[in-house]
Amino acid sequence: MIISTTKELRLHIPSNAIDEIGSLQGILDNSEKDFLRDKLGDSLYRKLCEYYQSVSPDDFYMSVTNGEHTHQPWMQLLVLAQRMVTYDAMSRFAYTQALSINGTGINVASSEDYSAASKDLLDKGVQGYKREAMVSLNQMLVMLEGWAREMATPAAIAPDADTTEQSTTEPKDEEHKAIEEISLLWQESNYYYLHHDLLIATCADLQNYLDIYESREKFIRLLPDLHFIQDEYISEAIGEPMVQHLLTTTDPADKPLLRKVRRLMAAHLEERTTILTIDKARRSAAHNEAISLRASVLRLVEMRKTVEKANTENQNTNSDNQNPSTNINDDKGYENNQPGSKFFVSPLLY
Repeated sequence: MIISTTKELRLHIPSNAIDEIGSLQGILDNSEKDFLRDKLGDSLYRKLCEYYQSVSPDDFYMSVTNGEHTHQPWMQLLVLAQRMVTYDAMSRFAYTQALSINGTGINVASSEDYSAASKDLLDKGVQGYKREAMVSLNQMLVMLEGWAREMATPAAIAPDADTTEQSTTEPKDEEHKAIEEISLLWQESNYYYLHHDLLIATCADLQNYLDIYESREKFIRLLPDLHFIQDEYISEAIGEPMVQHLLTTTDPADKPLLRKVRRLMAAHLEERTTILTIDKARRSAAHNEAISLRASVLRLVEMRKTVEKANTENQNTNSDNQNPSTNINDDKGYENNQPGSKFFVSPLLY
């Protein structure tokens, strides 16, 4: 568990009037296991739970309220994880809490201190909790993505700091160690931001071609569609070797083709996905765009092949000119009976 006090609960939902956290433990635990754990991955989730057990809830509460948690990566992660779990739990809790089960039946629960919420207000409240849970999820994934990118830089992997700098920046080094540990553990999760086997490898990549409101959660749900499109449409069109080349290339000359292929994938995605809300007219337009883009991609690929073939032939010609195998103008003259020779030259008679 990563929430154990009502003070922590009020960090995220100040208006709650829950006196005893025990009444929510089952719902909070369900939200942790069902909504949080897969986003972090089992290893990072377990480590976060261990971290929570190592800190005092009161100290944690004070660190968040005075802002000290911003210098402690594990505490930053804990705050956003708690917020996700709290809002998700409230969306699960609201409807069931409105009912009271007794020995003779089920009644509507009420309080003498508060007026009962109308059905319309209750519905809006639940939708608000769900929306905030998704916002919190995206914030957490954005933070983890930023840390993972930071750790992927050469400076983060092998910092070039002398002894003096290390001694004066020790707190920062500890912060970087924590970020590195979190990032490495997060790589085991399906929600890790970088999918090396896809031509559209990150949410930011897809956002450049299709507006998904920079939702990391939506991007993860779109991965099966993206894999299908790449395997069945893109590889079929340009060949698996070209796909592997585009996955690893850093040559600026490959960028125009990569952009075209990504646009083609985005068009196919709009055409087939059920994750995004896309009307019939737009799906039809995306289908037509996919046909046009596929033809354009194939033209680019053929042009590349033609240029590469011409370059290869030029290199072979230049090589033959520089190292001729049958040069009759050298000092020795042409020699008969050479391997591959089809000529016989008579010696000069004068």
